[in-house]
Amino acid sequence: MSDATRVPPPAGSAVLSPKAGSAGLPRNAPSLRELEVLRAVITEGKTTAAAHRLGISQPAVSRAIAHLERRLGRTLFHRSGNRIQPTSEGLALNEQIEPIFATLARLDTQTSDQGNPKRLRIAAPPTLSHRLLTRLIAAFLKDNPDASVHLEIGMSTTVAAAVADENADLGISDHLIRHDGLRMHPFRHAIAHAAIPAAHPLAERSEIVPEDLAGEPFIALTRRFHQRNVYDRIFAERGIQRDIRAETATSIAICELVREGVGIGLVNPFPVAQRRLEGVVFRRFSPRVDYLTQFFAPAGPVTPIAQRFIEHARRTVAPDAYSHPA
Repeated sequence: MSDATRVPPPAGSAVLSPKAGSAGLPRNAPSLRELEVLRAVITEGKTTAAAHRLGISQPAVSRAIAHLERRLGRTLFHRSGNRIQPTSEGLALNEQIEPIFATLARLDTQTSDQGNPKRLRIAAPPTLSHRLLTRLIAAFLKDNPDASVHLEIGMSTTVAAAVADENADLGISDHLIRHDGLRMHPFRHAIAHAAIPAAHPLAERSEIVPEDLAGEPFIALTRRFHQRNVYDRIFAERGIQRDIRAETATSIAICELVREGVGIGLVNPFPVAQRRLEGVVFRRFSPRVDYLTQFFAPAGPVTPIAQRFIEHARRTVAPDAYSHPA
């Protein structure tokens, strides 16, 4: 994608339109390449990994982020040595641009993948992609050397839309999804746990109740998720005020903020706890909040390769202390 390519701001966005030009478009609109770099850095967590993903140099990634911050007049990342952490404004911008890349991915997938019985198109949100699917895909391809996989990462709403529109053969999510155009395949059941810094006094408890979190710095899901409403109602019914210091769209981001000492969060422990998170412990939350991770496919017959992948996942995901087969 050319750095000269420009994209119009998302509807209703003040972030992407700091100043309008004579043609009605923002003079300082970010290039599509700069937005692509932003997305890659947030997804990968490191500029070096983002550079490898995009096929460019690490200095080019750093320059693109610096240019984007100057264009917008906002700090999108905190930097400390070799570490780079998105700010709340960086995360918000990443959410705003997600539909742009979801549309581009659907167009690309439609062009290259239709009618190929050996190619599996999977759509998944970030936490499940990085904490679960990368391992599953690697093992699946080893067992099916004639197959190939296209993994598209997006928010749960865009994932569901991609599958319903048959732009993906298979999706997965732990969020509440209701869609007549989808057929659900239950995969894994878990209950909510509190993610707590290992050195925090509450880490000594075996169970966390709402009263334990009164006044505690808290990291919440963004309000567009059903589970955020569930948690808000639990605390409101008990008259408990949390000190919400950060909001984000993924469980893995919550856990990373917990590890940085920002506060405590409530998450689905599957699959984040399948890989050790240094400095974070998980404790059962009461009252019980259920999570059901499901595969879903278009309402018609499931493609043979998608069915093989579902069966592979059910057969190979290792037992853990936080979830069980659904």
